[in-house]
Amino acid sequence: MASVRCSPASKAKLGKKRHKHERKILSFDETARVLARLEDPHRLVVETCIAAGARISEVLGLQWKHVNLDAATIKIEQRVWRQDVGRPKSEDSRRVLGIGELTDRFREKVTKDCAVPDSWVFHQRRAPERPLWDSGVRDALHQAAEEEHCDFPGLGPHSFRRANITWRQQVGGSAIEACKIAGHSDLEMTSEYTFVTAERQNELTRRIQETLAGAASKIKGTISPSSTQPTGHVGSLTQFG
Repeated sequence: MASVRCSPASKAKLGKKRHKHERKILSFDETARVLARLEDPHRLVVETCIAAGARISEVLGLQWKHVNLDAATIKIEQRVWRQDVGRPKSEDSRRVLGIGELTDRFREKVTKDCAVPDSWVFHQRRAPERPLWDSGVRDALHQAAEEEHCDFPGLGPHSFRRANITWRQQVGGSAIEACKIAGHSDLEMTSEYTFVTAERQNELTRRIQETLAGAASKIKGTISPSSTQPTGHVGSLTQFG
């Protein structure tokens, strides 16, 4: 029987993925200041990435037939990458996302644009039949962040997708909910997107300290300080005195 030869590549092990830029997110305060400097449609694009946790390619792929103003949701059915319209990144990426308080902004936009179901939600000003370029959003975002002295090399709409995943869990959402909303196939990927900021760490640390202090106050006076020497030990010292 002939032996089966394995490819040398089958034994190769891939190292941990390295990122070109440091992965970080802006704080709530920094984000609010940056948003205040953006103008529509760039501001609404970024706010949608923040609110829904969607990829910018998914947001720019929205047509009005994908928007349900009554339910305050958007349906991810396609994405736009470098002006090419295609399927979402994965089957898990097909999902319905809430936009919350942005609903009124979307309602104003559909009226202003006199849009029809097949119209792009975010379109080019001089070519409404074409979706908006993501490069314009990124440039506007960097300029606004630079003016607020909080720009960094890796800043972009994807930073706010990371922020959504992190903040969603901070305000009480579970990791599973964050995973499903992000369109991730597993929790491991969601963990890669989750940041535990120093502020969050201190918040959790203070909760532990407050709980421990509360327990200590209940037993105060009922237990002798640990610094008190045991009777037998004192006696042995006296013996050698």
